[in-house]
Amino acid sequence: MGESCCKPLWQKLLGASPLARFLFFTGKSGLPLLSLVAFLVFLQSCNSTRFLDPSKGQVFLVKNKIEILKTKEGKIKNKTNLTYELARLFKQKPNRKFFGVPRQYFYYTSQDTLNKSRLGKTADRVKGRMLGEEPVFLDSALAVQTAEAMTFYLQNKGYFYAETNFEITTNKKGTKAWVAYFIQPNGIYTIDTVVFECRDTAIQRILDEIAPASFLKKGNPVDIKLYEQEVSRITQYLRNNGYAYFYPQYVSNLEGTDSSNVEKTVSIKLEVLTPPGKQSHQIYTVGNVYVNPNFDPSLAALPAPDTIYDGVFFATSGNEFRIKPRTLTNSIYFRTGEEFSQTELDNTIRQLGGLGVFRPPTIRYEEDTLNTGSLNFYVLLTPNKKWEFGTDLDISTTERKGVVGNRNLIGLSFSPSLRNRNFLRGAELLVTNLDLGIELAPFGPTQDLVNSLDFRLQGDLYFPRFTDYFKMWRRFKKWGLCSEGFYEKLRKRATSRFTAGYNVLVLLNNYQLQFANLSYGYDVPLSQKANLSINHFGADLLIPTIVSGSSFETLLKEQPFLRQSFSKQFITGLVFRDINYVYSGSSTLNNSYWYFRGYFDVSGLEVMGINALYNALSGKSPELKLFNVDFSHYVKLELDGSHHWQFGPNRSIVARFNTGIVLPFYQSETVPYVKQFFVGGPNSLRGWYARALGPGLYRDELTLDPTNRNLFYQSGDMKIEFNLEYRFFLLRPLGLFNLYGATYLDFGNIWTIKEDANRPGSRFTLKRTTAEGKIVSDLFINEMAIGTGFGTRWDFTYFVFRLDFGLPLKNNYPDAERNNTYWYDFSKLQLRDIVLNLGLGYPF
Repeated sequence: MGESCCKPLWQKLLGASPLARFLFFTGKSGLPLLSLVAFLVFLQSCNSTRFLDPSKGQVFLVKNKIEILKTKEGKIKNKTNLTYELARLFKQKPNRKFFGVPRQYFYYTSQDTLNKSRLGKTADRVKGRMLGEEPVFLDSALAVQTAEAMTFYLQNKGYFYAETNFEITTNKKGTKAWVAYFIQPNGIYTIDTVVFECRDTAIQRILDEIAPASFLKKGNPVDIKLYEQEVSRITQYLRNNGYAYFYPQYVSNLEGTDSSNVEKTVSIKLEVLTPPGKQSHQIYTVGNVYVNPNFDPSLAALPAPDTIYDGVFFATSGNEFRIKPRTLTNSIYFRTGEEFSQTELDNTIRQLGGLGVFRPPTIRYEEDTLNTGSLNFYVLLTPNKKWEFGTDLDISTTERKGVVGNRNLIGLSFSPSLRNRNFLRGAELLVTNLDLGIELAPFGPTQDLVNSLDFRLQGDLYFPRFTDYFKMWRRFKKWGLCSEGFYEKLRKRATSRFTAGYNVLVLLNNYQLQFANLSYGYDVPLSQKANLSINHFGADLLIPTIVSGSSFETLLKEQPFLRQSFSKQFITGLVFRDINYVYSGSSTLNNSYWYFRGYFDVSGLEVMGINALYNALSGKSPELKLFNVDFSHYVKLELDGSHHWQFGPNRSIVARFNTGIVLPFYQSETVPYVKQFFVGGPNSLRGWYARALGPGLYRDELTLDPTNRNLFYQSGDMKIEFNLEYRFFLLRPLGLFNLYGATYLDFGNIWTIKEDANRPGSRFTLKRTTAEGKIVSDLFINEMAIGTGFGTRWDFTYFVFRLDFGLPLKNNYPDAERNNTYWYDFSKLQLRDIVLNLGLGYPF
């Protein structure tokens, strides 16, 4: 039995006879011979050209190609991006393929239902719907239109004399066609000088003042996108400075006044037009502001105002204010007498909508008939229901940040919630959540079905305004540590929140973990792409209880590092706790976008200061504790960035880099386990189970036994990880969801900062060290493990189910029996070496 377990995978499946080896494998390459022959026969039988009707001149379009020819000026900048943009202009695209088979083949065969049973006809319809596509026949007229569209597009990019030609080639049988588009750019024209003109002298002065920030700069191409950005810039500036009725239509098209064909430069003019029949644009100020907090859209007439608060007129119809008027006036950023500003209007709409007390607000403005140049504003608010009860039943996969690392955990949770949208009559939102969960391990070979139980009660109180904690930010602005712009964003956009929670997690037969937390901070939308979350105050209490005689208790006895990090601890921040910055920005090129997250966390800094001050005054040096529980002192930084490249509608590549470091300080020797880093699992190195890898070149003997998958615990103080994933569309089964395939490459590891005697080789190093012929530490690059695999993504629009099969390529430790190589020994590949990862959502 032991010998059978060590056989390679192909021998297990096929046996080891010479005949089997000859039939199924061609020598050392391991290529399945019969499988290859069968596949070639299948492809031959799937030849869809036999369905063509020559009398109709039907020819399959097989491929479109773009070739950008060389120019006298030299290489074209961003040639790859330009090719991608031109490819989006194809009027005809060839049929896609499913594992090498043209999809029109499935379309044709699904139409042939002659002499087939009802079940066979149903199967054909399903096949046609899932895999089939209507055939794409070459249409030369559409090729002409494509060439014209490319020429027009290039001219709008500054290639004024661009030419596009195309050539159609067919195979000998005249059944397949290839279309090649040849682009001759003939040089790009750039801007030499820019002239801004307007008959309105006031706007002319403004144009001259803001000209240095123009997108139309000398040396830039004469690109329509730059023109559109310039129109938007001018419009936004004028609307933020009183010109309430200025629109992009008032900006003329670019006019070339002079050009040099030798240098390919153009002098351009951009004119701001005045309203028809007028010599100038009107500047408007804010007149009266009317608020209807009980607006009924079904009523035609608005009630008359009956209350004034802070200069704002309220129409209450005699009803009591269900929300404090101060809350509403603080959410309105324009006041009587101020110049009209589109930004302040947008901020007001966003702030009122963010209160949650009302449905999306409506704000109208109209010119005061008695006061020229004044606009009266009408803020119409329709109340939401105050109370809301909800419940969720979730099925998920788990990658818990505690000690358990079973990658096969499936979570079932029941989560009732209660919301009060106006808790203190100031548009405060109180959210109370109760989570009852159970985690199952259905794929474990010996472990119980139920892995853990989870109970969590949490309350969140959101305030629709910024509360300056100890007037800290005002002082920061005064001292020059905070810019005026950032302080204004805090004051106008930030929402404050207070959170309290209690969580009990029970890992059956191992331990119980109690976790209580309090926090206070704000969320700040810096822009449409960037958000900032700051917690000023945070106090977390971690209380583990170990089951006597359990496997985990044995681990703690053998691992002092783990035992110290898995103890009762206070994680605190009294003035500053943590900061989290998230940026997600799209690019106009290739539909690509960036994602970045930066997280900084510090605990015990204020406690250290209090303890040091007490020791200095008392002349003693005790360690400060609360209820005999230690305070944790550490600082943590984590960076996570990814870039997404889109190649057509159904193919993309995602690259990710994740790194971080956490260090204890003052009286802490270790960092709490829940704050350390780990690798492996569905969102990390998918060729390993969660926490089964590292740190450094250390190899835990526990990982050799697959029955211990729920006890993997390795973590470290430092992490470096790279991921690369290629995603591609496969099919749409029954029209229910999009099924994508993915291949990936992951590499990375974790390390400790200090030497851990119980985990030799775990420390981060920059050089190789050997002793008695063995490598005891190595350059960190060599210690980075590499894994690969294939997976599927089941995109149901509202959620994505993920299934990955991972395989290690390179270990984090050297194999002394194979000349200290780090590479995986595939001669001993077994089924159990393939790691199955389940997940919800994309891994990154």
